[in-house]
Amino acid sequence: MRIKTIVYCLLPWTHALIVTSPPPRHRHTTRYATVEAILEDSRVQFDMDIAVFCGGLAFDAYVEPPADSSRWETGSKGWKVAFCSEAFTRNLYQGLVKVKVKKILDLPSSPDGDNAAEQIVTGKGVDACLLVAVLEGHWKEDIDLLEKEQYHDGVLGLTGAAHVGRTSTAWSNVDERASQQSLKQRGEPKPYHIPATWGKGGIAVWPEAPPQDRKQVKESDSPKKGRITNRSNQFFLYVQDPSTARLVFTVADDNRVGGLVGVGSTHKRLTSLIPKAANAPEQWMDEWKKAMIEQARRKGETDEFEVPAIDPSKLGASWEGKLKLISKPRKKSKQGQIMTGVAAGAAVAGPMGAAAGFVIGNLYEGQVQGVIECELNYLPILPNPAARRPVYTVKGGMPGIDWGELFQKYQTRKSQLSETSSQPTPSVSDIGQKLREMKDLEHCFFVNHDITGGTCAVYRSLEKKVIVVSFRGTCEPVDLFTDTTLVQEPWIEGEDMKDPEIIKVHSGFRTSMDSISRRLKELILATPTPGDDISDYDMLVTGHSLGGALATLFTADIGEHGIDAGRGLPQSKPSDVWWKSIANTLIGQKAADMEGKKPPRPKSLYLYNFGSPRVGNERFRIMFDSLLADGRITQAYRVVNGEDVVARLPRTVNALVFGNVGYDHVGTTVLVKDPSQADDGEPLLWVEGESDDNTCPVRDGIALTNPLSEGSLLADLINATKTVLNDEDTSKNADLWTKVGSAAMMVTERIKTVSASDLASVLGIDQKFTEREVRIIQSLLEGKAVAHHMEDQYYGSMGRACGYKAVVGEELVELQDT
Repeated sequence: MRIKTIVYCLLPWTHALIVTSPPPRHRHTTRYATVEAILEDSRVQFDMDIAVFCGGLAFDAYVEPPADSSRWETGSKGWKVAFCSEAFTRNLYQGLVKVKVKKILDLPSSPDGDNAAEQIVTGKGVDACLLVAVLEGHWKEDIDLLEKEQYHDGVLGLTGAAHVGRTSTAWSNVDERASQQSLKQRGEPKPYHIPATWGKGGIAVWPEAPPQDRKQVKESDSPKKGRITNRSNQFFLYVQDPSTARLVFTVADDNRVGGLVGVGSTHKRLTSLIPKAANAPEQWMDEWKKAMIEQARRKGETDEFEVPAIDPSKLGASWEGKLKLISKPRKKSKQGQIMTGVAAGAAVAGPMGAAAGFVIGNLYEGQVQGVIECELNYLPILPNPAARRPVYTVKGGMPGIDWGELFQKYQTRKSQLSETSSQPTPSVSDIGQKLREMKDLEHCFFVNHDITGGTCAVYRSLEKKVIVVSFRGTCEPVDLFTDTTLVQEPWIEGEDMKDPEIIKVHSGFRTSMDSISRRLKELILATPTPGDDISDYDMLVTGHSLGGALATLFTADIGEHGIDAGRGLPQSKPSDVWWKSIANTLIGQKAADMEGKKPPRPKSLYLYNFGSPRVGNERFRIMFDSLLADGRITQAYRVVNGEDVVARLPRTVNALVFGNVGYDHVGTTVLVKDPSQADDGEPLLWVEGESDDNTCPVRDGIALTNPLSEGSLLADLINATKTVLNDEDTSKNADLWTKVGSAAMMVTERIKTVSASDLASVLGIDQKFTEREVRIIQSLLEGKAVAHHMEDQYYGSMGRACGYKAVVGEELVELQDT
């Protein structure tokens, strides 16, 4: 992560050297604070409890859930969700469908979309794989696509399927012999392809390994991250409402050049294949009871018989058979069939026949080919109030760091200080008190998008009614592209980018957030205990680096519009009803009964991020500030460590190449420093906007100023000769040459001390602005700007602000001198 972040920081810096002139801003006041100051000064609104708690989870989001402890779903739009809590999963889903494909029969001999390069790589024929999606909720556009459109892409064209599974690919250049060779070498046969012959389509086969040769894979591994299990031919799909869910099957040609191309599709209601899937939980439990009693009766063990606990793996129902494909995509290339039609028509009726053949060949789409031979098993997920809800232990992203311990030690220290303080411990916020008393933090799920890199983890406390949303920062190659672009786009999708009055945000950040936003909000709506309302829950939003930028965008969206799960980020066109995707859950059913109900809001909304870059223009800042003023966002703090350069990017740019691209920070700056970072007299914890009139050092400030302003080089030179220049009777003044000599010496001494900021001031560039820019460049050259962005540096600085020496791999040591 360290090397990637260094690259991330240095790439955009080439744009920062362009002199900029952002719009004027109001002055910001500052203050410093220690643990004692926070305890004794009731004016301080920054809550260290929230900051340390969020710091741990902001960096904890860098750790992806282990594959063997999570169940993953893959959506039709590229997102993936790992369910980390059994209790949360039971709240959301009623069952699992296990899909196991055996063969795909009657495949076309020459798939549409194959080219010469593809045939060289994988051979002729369809490189077949099977995709299956669960479609539920009120996705009318997807249902219309399946039922009313004759030609479509099946699973590849769906917009609302939350869960999609796929098999491995039966490559057309792998035959049965190669499959058996794989069995001998790896203990697992490869899927293989039987080429089409005259009058008979091709066949893709996923063979069964003999029992003695099969690799053992734990059942818990089965649905991880959308991947398949040991034999590459089976996967699991989650189902919200089995009584209405549809299964969509699509056979695809896996082109190494160009990706998946649909061959054909079919769809079925789950209950049309497995009627018992519609059973209520009580029916499944009653069936289990009867089966156990019957089993005991056969064994003659009915005396004092007690029904054992339900074994979910032994419940359920199955179906096995063949599914004929009924639709296909339109042909992309019809050149071959057009030429065939022209030749056939000409042979029969000459030129007129050739013309008719051309028309027919152009219109003909070909027959739908393909039959899926598969097996389905439905496994109910029964309600279980006693479902395991393990308490999540917050550590951090780097080994040797323990934010959870820092949070606990800070509580102990604060309690000790409050006992000796003349002032009682202030109750800065109700949520701070809840965090101090929280004993049931639960990691619910983890969502990410492979293409954009957008990633988020969500936690909850049902006892304290708190939801925490933590966005991951830069740690993948795809994140670098997101971070380094300067391009902006409208905050509200569909608005005119050329309009200078609209809100604009960083294009990469918006794309990343938008890719996961809708699914994230859908799942957050299901986070409260069934029967609870999300308006009873406090929400904390946090993130580090790129995660801080995403957290800012997410907070702005929720603050302005509520948890609108009917879309991703704001758009000009009407969104779907916010409960559309969760219509089959309890909260969705309640919302459907209340027609016209607006998207719900959390009880309170807090943003505490770390090392966050700027995300939008001045209009975005004005909008964000208005949400804070109205109380729709409760608090927004941006914690910055020392000379962290990321918190000072992207820069406002006025240049021919990029045009006028403005960026502005939102919320309140909190500057933290480790003693090794701070100069003599500098505070170690500094909160913007509370007592003095100093300008926030993380903001750009105003670049342009009057070249003759006080303190500038020209002003000093002019002042040095002012007595001579203002003398009305210099010719009569006996001391004239003495004064001129004195003035010359003053000018000479001043020129000896000329700095970069002095030279810039001659051009009308503010000295403080220049000094700040030079300091940033120096910190880059010395490595501080990058180092201060890392977790270990934030951990050390936050630890010092709490009164502890926090070093990676070492025990926390309380400091006596704060």
